[in-house]
Amino acid sequence: MPPAVESGNRVPIAILTAGFDYTRPEIAARLARDGEGEIIAWDVVGEDRFPFDPAGDTDLMVALTAQLPDAAPVSLLAVKVNAADPVSLAKGLAFVARTPARTVLVPMWSDTRKAWEVFGQAAAHFSNLRVIMRACPDLPAEGGAAVYPRDLKLAPSDGGAAAADDPARPLFAYLEILACRRP
Repeated sequence: MPPAVESGNRVPIAILTAGFDYTRPEIAARLARDGEGEIIAWDVVGEDRFPFDPAGDTDLMVALTAQLPDAAPVSLLAVKVNAADPVSLAKGLAFVARTPARTVLVPMWSDTRKAWEVFGQAAAHFSNLRVIMRACPDLPAEGGAAVYPRDLKLAPSDGGAAAADDPARPLFAYLEILACRRP
């Protein structure tokens, strides 16, 4: 991906992802950049800074970028993880903790508690990070459907109830309504 210059002072919002096509213009324009215009990202699975996967979360990333007004001072700092690998999830949070991002979007989910328990421990360890999880309103907890990380009962986050002036608020609100499909 060619370097681009960060326009203005954008607040980086990290997102754990299964990878995506970051060459798409609508996504590339929102990616977090360093002072030299290189993307700030990490692929935990491939152990490099390129979270590319054309079959991954490209549609989700396009939808997330569409939630933000053009002038919103927000950039996306992508971290590619494997949701079935507990260590991958924890390493993803560890990477984010070393970046300027203080908010992490977690749009992925599963019904496998074991993989997400390690994520919960990492979230507690990196308590300086605000973790915003997918709400899965189509799989209500009272209906008996376990959805992780939602059902880990991590420390509450303000998510969509964030201050009206939070430039990333549209992203949080989108995660609250995003349905979950059984894999």
